[in-house]
Amino acid sequence: MLTVASGLTAAEETVPAPNVGTGLYPATHQNPLGDDELVLEEVFHSHLPTTLIKYGLRLSIHPHLGDWQNKDRMRLTTSLRYGLTENCEISVGSNLYFSHGHGDIRAFDDYGAANLRLGTKLNLGQPLFSGWETAVGIDYEFPTDHPAPELTDGLRHLRPYITFSHRLKSRPNLRIFLGFHGDNISRTSLPGEFGKNAFRESSAGITGGWVIDRGNLHYTFEASFDSTRLFSRTEEDIYTIRPGVLWEIPTRRDHQVRSNWVVGFAVSDTFGPGGNSVGASFKLRYSSDLKQRFHRAPIAPAP
Repeated sequence: MLTVASGLTAAEETVPAPNVGTGLYPATHQNPLGDDELVLEEVFHSHLPTTLIKYGLRLSIHPHLGDWQNKDRMRLTTSLRYGLTENCEISVGSNLYFSHGHGDIRAFDDYGAANLRLGTKLNLGQPLFSGWETAVGIDYEFPTDHPAPELTDGLRHLRPYITFSHRLKSRPNLRIFLGFHGDNISRTSLPGEFGKNAFRESSAGITGGWVIDRGNLHYTFEASFDSTRLFSRTEEDIYTIRPGVLWEIPTRRDHQVRSNWVVGFAVSDTFGPGGNSVGASFKLRYSSDLKQRFHRAPIAPAP
């Protein structure tokens, strides 16, 4: 199975930064875009500790191009992140959709928002172990209105998590991470569709892996285990491994406008109640700094 997606990301930052990619900052410098800038659907899923800078604003729109062939409606996964303080960010998102006309429904005869996602994340610094950044967060997702079953699973999800990250002193470009997460599920009256290996009961899990930064390339690896055994009557387990790579395509930069293209690719192998599933995902994202674009700052003289 090959999934193709693309995205558009816009950013407004309170301070300028020389590069928008997470891996291009030295290990001692906090990325002004936050660690969740690495999160690309079906490429890299893990929350990492760093949050968006105070008053930073990030808007993401990811169209699911594969829906033109596989569904009657095209989804636009949209999210907005805001840096509430230096160590806390909040987010809101939704799967917007519209009928594209290549299926059984005429173009734009059906449109709306399939769900709503609310989240918050708090960077705790290094309260437990020296050198290990720690963050806690929670996301809440629920269906809205009456979306078609192909757009929702018909469930409410409450997902708390805690995540740890450590950069190796001997190899500062290598970061290892470990996270624990839960998914408390409650049912609604809405019908929905489930993936091949998707739980229908509450679950908990653990994820570990690493991120290697090499200039404009970021190599990622995730391994996760999720189970319904602790919180549900069922005894189902899901194992997943997902290696991937993110490439920040070098672009021409000037003193007024900064932009960056990111390509993400990953392969995954998942084993669960539905059997074994091997897949690959490709994503393209464009990022721009709206503050630099619309509020031109004086150009500093050359040294």
